[in-house]
Amino acid sequence: MIDLTFNNFVRSKKYTRKFFERIINTSIKELGLKPNLGLSINLVGLAKIKFLNKRHRSKNTATDVLSFPVQSSVINKILDVNKKSRDILELGDIFICLEVAKKKVIESGHTLDKEASFLVVHGILHLLGYDHEQSKKMKQEMFRLQDKILKKLMANSG
Repeated sequence: MIDLTFNNFVRSKKYTRKFFERIINTSIKELGLKPNLGLSINLVGLAKIKFLNKRHRSKNTATDVLSFPVQSSVINKILDVNKKSRDILELGDIFICLEVAKKKVIESGHTLDKEASFLVVHGILHLLGYDHEQSKKMKQEMFRLQDKILKKLMANSG
């Protein structure tokens, strides 16, 4: 069971809890984790994402996704706890700004659904401790997993 807290702080009602649960469940399955994880997904506007980015990353710009892990654990510890415990393991919070995502959709030419899926998967991997800015090796592994999960999502969406 996934313990998902979904908060929509924007006017758009395009995305529902069910949309995000499908992405999270596919991600967890592809990563080989048990579904006893908790996390929150928050859809926020430009002002909120810019505030969070400045406050936590010292970047005074809006961004598409931010992830805030509950623990600063290494990936192996999270995987270890997940294998041994029946308790819910809280991963953290993901904040997504659909306004920024829509701009990226225009640039890339793919759909907002695909972009939103990418942002959730990207956020989950960050919550698990993957950081593409840490090292080239970590970046390669994170993007490999991201691509694997997104391919599975796209194959199951048709």
